[in-house]
Amino acid sequence: MNEHFLHHLWRFKLYQPGLYKTVKGEPIDIIHPGFHNTDAGPDFFNAKVKIGDTLWAGNIEIHQKSSDWHKHGHHTNRAFNNVILHVVTRHDREASTANGTIVPTWIMEIPPPLMAAYQQLKQSRHSIPCLHGIKQVDPFVISTWLERMMVEKLEIKVDLIQQLLKRYNNDWDEVLYVLLARNFGFGINADPFEQLARQTPWRVLLRNSDDLLRLEALLLGQAGFLTGLVAEEAYIQRLQKEYHHLRHKYGLSPMPAYHWKFLRLRPSNFPTIRLVQMAALFHKNRLSLDKIMKAPHTKTLSAMLNVSLEGYWLTHYRPEAPSPHKIKRLGPRSGDLIIINTLAPLVYGYGQLRDNERLKDLALHWLESIAPEENAIVNRWRNMDIRINSAFQTQALIHLTQKYCRPKRCLHCRLGHLILASHSSADR
Repeated sequence: MNEHFLHHLWRFKLYQPGLYKTVKGEPIDIIHPGFHNTDAGPDFFNAKVKIGDTLWAGNIEIHQKSSDWHKHGHHTNRAFNNVILHVVTRHDREASTANGTIVPTWIMEIPPPLMAAYQQLKQSRHSIPCLHGIKQVDPFVISTWLERMMVEKLEIKVDLIQQLLKRYNNDWDEVLYVLLARNFGFGINADPFEQLARQTPWRVLLRNSDDLLRLEALLLGQAGFLTGLVAEEAYIQRLQKEYHHLRHKYGLSPMPAYHWKFLRLRPSNFPTIRLVQMAALFHKNRLSLDKIMKAPHTKTLSAMLNVSLEGYWLTHYRPEAPSPHKIKRLGPRSGDLIIINTLAPLVYGYGQLRDNERLKDLALHWLESIAPEENAIVNRWRNMDIRINSAFQTQALIHLTQKYCRPKRCLHCRLGHLILASHSSADR
């Protein structure tokens, strides 16, 4: 048990119901718990408590033991002079303010079932602590909380977009390029893809987007895959020659190739293939935020992202390493992931920063129209009988799991709160 838990009980009146008295026997009526203070000073501001026949308005301080008041130095801190009630679970010392006033103390009793439920959540080894309690939560409440989780996740993305806009002089298309490049790493190679984008200026890519060979040379060369390679195949020799020209023309520096990961990846996900697919995408569409925002639905976006490799890459996954002939297409699921992780958040961010509700709604509509993602987190929630119909919900569940469930922030979660509240008989 910690003070955060006690704050939660006080804030939502989840303590044991009954007739309350101070440690000196004075009757207490808790009219309003006040407002939680997240900064320095008393725990709750502007509470209203009737002690005896007197109505008090002021602040509340909460501790596990009343002696913590002196341990934390509140008896010398004038910021605590306006505390009207000291709430504790164990009384072992009187609390006094800097001006010598004795602060009334109340022992808050916790309903045993609620305490047991809290301990079960905190001690759970499952990645979703409320595994056994969530069935008692109304599905409508779960649905509305997932909507909040999705918006919260998008707001985090908006913060990142703002940082990138500052870095790239408010050029939305360059921000699109950096975020899209990171997405092409599909998790394991996200960091080197982002580094590549930062080392390869958007304007350089744009100026050479009319020539697929130059784009491939630019991206593969900047990734370090053409450096130190003794090429015997004519196509790779052409790429090396083209990159040598581009490197000196634009003053570019290639990345060390060891940054890239191939281990345990399917050949279709090799970074070399993803790089030439990205080259094909920018050559085919010359993607821009304006073009993306005009897409009425995800089918249009999927058509933009539908690129297939030709020529040399039909028989290669890496330079100078022949493989059986195979068509290498940026598949529908990969396209969905790009929409989910890059295009929808970017359009939502543009709408947020430009006060355009239509664009925010459009981005949310895209997420609602894409099929649910399939991964370990989603499967865990599905096994708990949570209905999952779209990528909107899977993204919300991923955010909920990563930001609330794994760090066990159950007291900050609407679902955790309701599960705990169901074990308290206090009036709420």
